[in-house]
Amino acid sequence: MKKWIVPGFLVLLTGCSGAPVKDVPATAPSTGKLVELKADNYSFAPARLSVPADTPVVIRIHDASKLIPHSFVLEGPGGKVIVRQELAKSGDTMVRLAPLPAGSYVFYCDKSFLGSSHRAKGMEGKLEVTPATVPPR
Repeated sequence: MKKWIVPGFLVLLTGCSGAPVKDVPATAPSTGKLVELKADNYSFAPARLSVPADTPVVIRIHDASKLIPHSFVLEGPGGKVIVRQELAKSGDTMVRLAPLPAGSYVFYCDKSFLGSSHRAKGMEGKLEVTPATVPPR
């Protein structure tokens, strides 16, 4: 009976390992404007983004931080939160935005560590939504 214990245990462990995990890169959708943003320890680069009004937007955020968790929060002109998204560490996160009216929006990380917010350390920026240009007649 003992001779079946070790092989049985190995079969059990092998069966519990599951399928291998495959990293799949984030891809941009076929519609809308794609904007690239990089999140690092306590900064976003570039700190200013510009997109046209009334156009769907996808922001691909690459989080270069390996240890520190970050988020992406976008506030409208009145301070209302439009979107809040946790960022994938050392990876890309896609944030899809519905068409926005022209105006100035603020984005930032709302995480904090030991009472010090990432935003206070400089992890914020502006999204300028510019009026759509009207073609000449």
